[in-house]
Amino acid sequence: MKKTGIYLLYGGALFFAIVLIIIFGSDKKTDLKNASVNTQSISAKKNPAEDVKPAEKIQLYLFHSTNRCYSCITAGEYAKKTLEQNFSQELKSGKIEFKEINVDLAENKEVANKFKAAGTSLFTNSIIDGTDNIKEDTQIWRLVSNEQAFSKYLSEKLKKLMGSEASAQETENVEKEDIVFYFGSDCPECENVEKYLQEKDIRNKISFEEKNINKNEEDANQMAEDAMYCNLDEESFGVPFLWADGKCYAGEKDITDLFNEKINGIS
Repeated sequence: MKKTGIYLLYGGALFFAIVLIIIFGSDKKTDLKNASVNTQSISAKKNPAEDVKPAEKIQLYLFHSTNRCYSCITAGEYAKKTLEQNFSQELKSGKIEFKEINVDLAENKEVANKFKAAGTSLFTNSIIDGTDNIKEDTQIWRLVSNEQAFSKYLSEKLKKLMGSEASAQETENVEKEDIVFYFGSDCPECENVEKYLQEKDIRNKISFEEKNINKNEEDANQMAEDAMYCNLDEESFGVPFLWADGKCYAGEKDITDLFNEKINGIS
């Protein structure tokens, strides 16, 4: 009887051990299978940059009204010069097409509607597999006071669209969000905006430049050019002032409202 009990005990322990081996062995196989699938998934992923095809053709269109401002005229001159100097072959072959288009003329209504252009604006259309990829460029207007910077920026952008190699820094400069916050000394509203930026931790959420117009005359001139692009006269703007994506925001409320909109879009 005792032997029978011992045999049953040993038999039960052996059975339990076998069950455990089967269970853990199955889990291990499952883990290895999942690991294999995950490895295949990771190796199958491509660098997003590899999925972007070079443009077959690039249209660079500068839209303007009949009465052209200094910035519009200058941008046209700089763009034409840059293309002739750096992309003469592409212009000749038709790979790059540059036009200055008056939106006030009836014959240009169709193309203006296609690009959704009104007044002064610069657009690129990189045509890939016969499909239009139209984008407005607002950064260009902040460079009309510096021909060298204008030419460098435009050249890097066109090279990228054509698939030419560009450094990581060049790519970052082209794609960086175009936001500049202008402020001044002894400015109560500027201080309020600064307090807001700190309380909401805006600097760690949104990338933007900050310029004190009382310490740098070039920054003050740049703010005036930005305001001129937005058709604001000298009496209509002052600090705090924000240039963001081709639009102007003057005063504490407009500036903080825009930042709130942007951070809400991130979260």
